[in-house]
Order: sequence, then structure tokens, then C-alpha cells
Amino acid sequence: MPFRGLLLVGALVVGMSIAPAADTVVSVVDPDGAAARCGAPIRVEVTADRLGVAPGRPVSCTLQEIKPSGEAAGEPFGIQYVPPGDGATPGTLWWILPAGPPGVRYFRLRVLPADGAKSGAPAAPRMRVSLARGDYYEFTELDRPVLRYNHATVPVPKGIDPRYARGDYLHPLYGLDGEVLSDDYPKDHPHHRGVGWSWPVTRWKNEVRDIWAVSGVWSRPVARRQAAFGEVLAALEVENVWKWGDQDAIVREEVAIQAFRQGPAGRFVDIEVRLTGLADGVAIGGRPHAGYGGFGLRGAPAHQRTITAHVDAPGFSPRRSWLDYSGVFAGAKGPSGVAIFEHPANPGYPSDLHQYPDCNYVMPAFPGQREVPLPKGQTLVLRHRVWVHAGVPEEKALAEVWAAYARPPKVVLETRSLSQ
Repeated sequence: MPFRGLLLVGALVVGMSIAPAADTVVSVVDPDGAAARCGAPIRVEVTADRLGVAPGRPVSCTLQEIKPSGEAAGEPFGIQYVPPGDGATPGTLWWILPAGPPGVRYFRLRVLPADGAKSGAPAAPRMRVSLARGDYYEFTELDRPVLRYNHATVPVPKGIDPRYARGDYLHPLYGLDGEVLSDDYPKDHPHHRGVGWSWPVTRWKNEVRDIWAVSGVWSRPVARRQAAFGEVLAALEVENVWKWGDQDAIVREEVAIQAFRQGPAGRFVDIEVRLTGLADGVAIGGRPHAGYGGFGLRGAPAHQRTITAHVDAPGFSPRRSWLDYSGVFAGAKGPSGVAIFEHPANPGYPSDLHQYPDCNYVMPAFPGQREVPLPKGQTLVLRHRVWVHAGVPEEKALAEVWAAYARPPKVVLETRSLSQ
């Protein structure tokens, strides 16, 4: 998806809708039904004019599944409208696709500007993101913890060398029962951090330093751009800068995090990282002779731990790829875990899948042992989906989550007259 600012806004379902002269119908093409079976997040771009509201105004929306004739085929459910934060059009409608048959499905869109509500104070948003202590952001669902994004430096715990202090990563990442799935500042590798993205080879001109091991170059916070919360997702966009020797800015890093409400298969968290060179001669790479680096998970210790790695052999099209880290975590009612999916549009997809059971680390290692330049003024985009789930998923479930992410349903809005 394009990387854009998100306004601080929530879409809440309130009141009755204004009856339009013609209905706005949303068609969703889910050929094999994979997106419906895993309750995948669905999006479609739409202008404020199309919704009949002023740009930037809060909007309440529902969808109701209908038959081609217009007859209702299900109960209305809440969706979320996120207007663009930069004044451009269009905005985005988001919802979780409900269970249903494969093929083409139709939904009637109902819209009511929030200031038209007559039912009193609106309910609190289901999904929220809030700034805590000025240095990290808490994502919650109905006040239950989902994840924390550490924007600024996280203090080291007692017994850890202060030189490993760093920020710009997710931890804790919580399971569906509130159990912690990620680890931070482990004694065996104190530079490991939750869900993160960093590179052992961080080159500027003819010198290599190591943002992965927190040596000679650091990611420092610049600003929060936008945040959004509402019925379907909480989202955050921030900007960081990589500082060589903690002085010279060499890379601008933009991070977008979208945490979706829990659905039938669990919870999805989408993370997009954009790296733009700010100086000549910058490059990133994996550890020489090992290849690790990039996006990865340092998992929390778990009993009955299972690590599953899958990538289709060359010649398959499209090639599927995923990593799963599951087990019984402290505080959980049973097995749970987290899976990582690379987006097929990522450069070099599929990356080599690295797993390090002795230190509970898994990653789709990008770019491996080679180096990738970050030319001044050019941007490298890396996208990943994290799936937080209960149980230990079978291959079929992992394949369906991959399909819903890599080949999302086609969504179309149209205006047509329907029988009421």
C-alpha cells in the first residue's frame, strides 16, 4: 500500500444512516475464500466526496452483506474510515472480512457523519494507540495490550552493558491471552530486541559499522507523523534518522505500523519500513559469512517450542514463504505464537529463512551476505506481516494467511439502485 500520513481519527458506528438516492455497493473478489477464512483486513480507497462528507471530517460507517438483488444476507458490522493526513485524496475504508463463501461477495455501505449522531457520547474506539512517557507507544484493543513500539532509547536492565541501549523496535508483542511473545535485552545476546529491523553491515563510504549490534551507528527518533485509531485498526507513522557516530545523519527511516482488531484467526500486524539515503556511499548488508540481518523476531522462551520455516522451491509461481515461532509461553492458557510473512514486492523476495533455536531467533534475512546501496534521495521499501495466533498452525492455515497478504481480494466501489 502507498505510505501516507494518517490523521488522528477513529470511525465509530453510531445512529442510523442517511438513506441515499442510490446505494454504494462494495464488491469483494475472494476467489478461493482464503481471506474470509482467516478474517483478513480488507481496504479500499475512497474520496470524501464519494462518502458525502467534508474532507477531514470523522465518519461513521457500516457494511452489510447483500445478495446481488440487494436483499440482506447478514447483519451490519462496523468499519473504519481513515482520511489522508496530507490533504490528498482518497482516504481508506478498512474492515475485517467476515466468514463467507469464496468468489464475489457484495456489501452495502452506509455512511453517517459523526456530528449527525443523536445517541449521546460515542463509544470509545476499539483499537487505540497512545503515547506513553514520551518515548514509546502502546497499542491496545479494548484496553488489552497488543504491542509496544519503542520510539526512543529503552533503558538497559540491571546487569546489561549500557552500550547496548537502543530504540526503534516492537516489544513487548503480546499474544491473544496477554502472554508476551517477544524478548528484549536477553543476557546471551543483549543487542537482540523483540520484533526489529537492523543490519550488521551498515556502510558509509569505506567504513562499516553495525546498527544491529549497536556499534557506531544508531537509529534516533525525529517525530511522530500521524496516528489513527478506531473500530478496525490502530496505526502509527514515525520518522527516525540513522546517525553515524551519533552525529551525521546518513539514512531517514520511516516506519508505519498497523495493528488490526482480533479476528477469527488471531491478529495481524503490518509493518512497513522505508529507508532513504541522506548521504553518498551508504549501503546495508547481512553479517559476512553468515548472512543474518534485516527484519526478525527474538522470541520469548517457550515450552514445547516449534519453529516452522517454509519457502517454495524455485520454479513455483507464486513462491510462498513464511516463518512461525510457536510454543507455550509464560502466562498463556495453551500453545500460541507468531508468524512472519514477507511481502512478495520486497526486493530479493523470497529471502533466505534463518532460524537460530539456541537463541530463539527467526528471520527472513535480507539482503543476506550481499550489500544493497541506499543512494542519496532514493528509498528502499520493506513490508512484512506479523500474525499473532493461538495454537500451532498447520501448513494450510499458514498458506491461507500468506495468500490473503500476498494476493489480497480485489475490492470495487460502485453506485447502483437496489431494492430496500
